Amino acid sequence: MDNTLIDNDRVKNDIERAIAGLVAADQASRFWALYEEVRAEAGVVDFPETLRRFRRTFPDEPRAEDVDRAVLTVPFERYLYPRAMDVIARLWSFGDAAILSDGDRVYQPAKIALAGLLLATRGNVLVYEHKEDHLAEVERRFPANHYVHVDDKASLLARTKAGLGARATTIHVHQGHYAAEPQAGPAPDIEIDRISDLLTLDPARFRA
Repeated sequence: MDNTLIDNDRVKNDIERAIAGLVAADQASRFWALYEEVRAEAGVVDFPETLRRFRRTFPDEPRAEDVDRAVLTVPFERYLYPRAMDVIARLWSFGDAAILSDGDRVYQPAKIALAGLLLATRGNVLVYEHKEDHLAEVERRFPANHYVHVDDKASLLARTKAGLGARATTIHVHQGHYAAEPQAGPAPDIEIDRISDLLTLDPARFRA
């Protein structure tokens, strides 16, 4: 999802600019400190909890509702990578397409739906705090002889490869700030520069 289908780095940068324009610099700084605090505690980004803590920290902030809107009403469809929807449509010609995403149980599913991705994947959306720990559940939900995992994080692709071996083809898409992280474990089967490259990839390579 994030930095694979949606340019989440750009989303966060735009939210940062919006909040900086709404509240004083020290409050904006505190918002992002709370954001990191929540992420450290929960293991995932949780904007709703960050907003709750921000309101408790600054109960008299007159623009708190505007901060809420800046975070909760992002037009996510505008941040889809070019031709991301075409990619999903093509993947349906090979098998079931699904989104497996890290995130909280409120904001992340809403983001996926607002971007139009819930409809594009026909409801095949799974959101976990740590998706790499739920591979067996994915297999039960989507039984198949072969799986293809597309991700911007090489470390997560390695976990899938270690778990499924030759039953999985892993594709590393070099988008977003995590794409440059060093690999740990099995190397991806395929590396692409952008998600739209899947439109021209030889179908036979999906079983590489």
